[in-house]
Amino acid sequence: MVTIKLFGLLREMCGQDTLTVRADTVRGAMEQAAASGLDKKLFRAALLFVNNRPLHGANRFAFPLKEGDELALLSPAGGG
Repeated sequence: MVTIKLFGLLREMCGQDTLTVRADTVRGAMEQAAASGLDKKLFRAALLFVNNRPLHGANRFAFPLKEGDELALLSPAGGG
């Protein structure tokens, strides 16, 4: 199982701060979280961290996950 921690708008949309999913990649974890009602567009813009390490680049969604990993999703900041 992988724990997904949600922050910002993602947290508000889901109504909870954590989700637990079974997934082998970041993409798989995010697809399962989307089934909980989260907007996939926000995922693509989110800052991603696995076990407190930032993920960057186009391949970040293919990053492998293993049992006990923690995926943190921070929604992009807005301002004005």
